[in-house]
Amino acid sequence: MNSTKINKSAIIVANGNFPTHSVPLNILEQSKLIIACDGAADTLIYKGISPDIIIGDLDSISQDNKIKYSDSIIKNEDQSQNDLRKAIYYAKNNNIKDISIIGASGKREDHMIGNIFSLLDYRDLNIKLLTDTGVFICIHKNQKIDSFKGQQVSIFSPDPTIKITSSRLKYNFNNRAISTLYLGTLNESLSNVFEIKISHGIILIYQTYN
Repeated sequence: MNSTKINKSAIIVANGNFPTHSVPLNILEQSKLIIACDGAADTLIYKGISPDIIIGDLDSISQDNKIKYSDSIIKNEDQSQNDLRKAIYYAKNNNIKDISIIGASGKREDHMIGNIFSLLDYRDLNIKLLTDTGVFICIHKNQKIDSFKGQQVSIFSPDPTIKITSSRLKYNFNNRAISTLYLGTLNESLSNVFEIKISHGIILIYQTYN
């Protein structure tokens, strides 16, 4: 691989549907380090964007681009991890703490669900996954979250023992657990910020774009 300077932030482009919404596209345009997951490199290159790093088992990238970008490729054949998790692992190992992910939704729904819930494994990173409708983030401590009045918000808890307290949501939690994944969905922000407090662990939050 070439001597690409490692930044403290990066965008990872997964090989799902390429985004069309301006929010993820603007983040891609402004990113100083682009990590492509295998075949996503073909899409980026077709759109005139050169990835800095290409990572995966290389079963999807075209042969032409595999040759042309050989200096940027990191081959990882670990079949126990998908290419997105390989890219996150690479970023983490290179002290990249702020990570945006695009292209992780669309195509196969099982891949999309796996990609979204993979975020729960990285509590030491500031990581967000952007789709064409909104953004997923994880929180593992009491936190105020930027929002806007009327923003649609969903909360997912992988652990039914986590007690959640919220303020400035349409349907607030008062030291209450989410017993099943869907019971925290379809909420709404009442302000330009809302607050979430949790007893322990980590939860996943989805917010729509303005």
